[in-house]
Amino acid sequence: MTTNDEENIYKENDNFLEVWNQGDAKAAASFYTEDGVRVGAMGDIEHGREEIAAAYDNLLHKGMPGAKAKMEKGTIRMLTPELAVWQGGLEIQKPDSSPPMKGYVVQVMKKVNNKWMILEAHPKLYPPPKQ
Repeated sequence: MTTNDEENIYKENDNFLEVWNQGDAKAAASFYTEDGVRVGAMGDIEHGREEIAAAYDNLLHKGMPGAKAKMEKGTIRMLTPELAVWQGGLEIQKPDSSPPMKGYVVQVMKKVNNKWMILEAHPKLYPPPKQ
């Protein structure tokens, strides 16, 4: 059984994925707290929504234009009534015929004004399988 907070975290993740798949960098960054941190899969580190939006803009429009992501429902560990850790598998498919990239995401979530937001995100991609 999940709590209302857990259901809201899952819903926020689904909503984030929707705007990511639409290529909306600014909307994707809006899921982060004002002082949010993102440590990207390639080792880039962004602090705050402005830097995070710029990183998503670069990723979604230059690095992987047209890519679509899927995330597992994952698991949630409630740390306090206002902090939680969500983690789960990630798969990104570029619009070409290349195999999907697989990875894993760990996010620290913070409840701000009764809304769950990303305080810190660590998406990682696994190395491609050896041919």
